[in-house]
Amino acid sequence: MLKLIIKKPFEYGFTLLEMLVVLILVSLMTTLLLEGVSYVLYLRSSFLTQLEYTQKGVLQEHWFRSVVSAIVTDYRNGEHIFVGEKDQFHAMTISPLDERIGTPAPFTWKLKYNGGITTLNYLNRNEQLLEITYWEGNEKYHFQYMSKEGEWYTKWPPPFSLERIQIPRMISLSGKRQQTPFTWLVKLTDNDRIKIEPRED
Repeated sequence: MLKLIIKKPFEYGFTLLEMLVVLILVSLMTTLLLEGVSYVLYLRSSFLTQLEYTQKGVLQEHWFRSVVSAIVTDYRNGEHIFVGEKDQFHAMTISPLDERIGTPAPFTWKLKYNGGITTLNYLNRNEQLLEITYWEGNEKYHFQYMSKEGEWYTKWPPPFSLERIQIPRMISLSGKRQQTPFTWLVKLTDNDRIKIEPRED
């Protein structure tokens, strides 16, 4: 004969210990998932911030290069003959930031130091100042100028040069960005030919 086995009601459920183990496991999994999601969101935010900073840096470097590479000589007694110092230089360019490209325009690139922050400023022909970028830190940013012989100077024209060349061969801007050294090196495309006034012919 078949015997029917009837279980008591308390044999069908979970014990209190089993419930506690399940709750602990669920809470641990939830904590790990939340930490993982928060870490992913942090990485995403850091990546987007770094990407934006890099894009701005590339654009600012492009502005500097486009102006400097298009520097042209002035007339022999002109008002805008190239003059360079360690923290600024003044010249004429056919690629100004805020004027029509192709027309020679005077400009000045200037470094300004203030309280551990260095700003790179652009001054147009009307002496209007545009702040292009800034760097934090006590690093001394500076311009340098290369002569035809390949020598670097922090002043132009070179103080001891016998041959008076109006514009340098290259210009560099050196410093640090986020503790990483950088150098913007720009070759001037214009030949060093002093323009002749028509009335001098």
